[in-house]
Amino acid sequence: MKAKNTKQFITKQREFKNNMSDLLFQRIFNLLSNGEFDIIVTSKTNGEAGYIDYENYTIYLNPKIFPIEETLVHEAMHILKPNLDERSIVEMSSLMFEKLNNTKRDKLLAYVQALATKYIGIKKSELKPTYI
Repeated sequence: MKAKNTKQFITKQREFKNNMSDLLFQRIFNLLSNGEFDIIVTSKTNGEAGYIDYENYTIYLNPKIFPIEETLVHEAMHILKPNLDERSIVEMSSLMFEKLNNTKRDKLLAYVQALATKYIGIKKSELKPTYI
């Protein structure tokens, strides 16, 4: 009986994580869709995979350091959850990124390609999705 309860608990945990991942994913798309933040894809980020310039409402992404989709998720989480520390953001964005299927990864990349206002040191055609 105990093994059955444990299995049900694990299943409910997994279901909760999937639902949270979907919810956060939707919030990221809402954030990107409202046009408040510009996206600049650049290879010149001083060794950072990405960062946010809050004064100019700009998200900088460097696909040469880390997968651009994961960096976008990470930076968007900073905007959506401003009270969380860096470690928490890294953990949340990594867990969420692991849950993304290839379709959602393609959608993230499509958003970057559609919304990027500038490319510096990298061409739009060089952006490729990171598949599982």
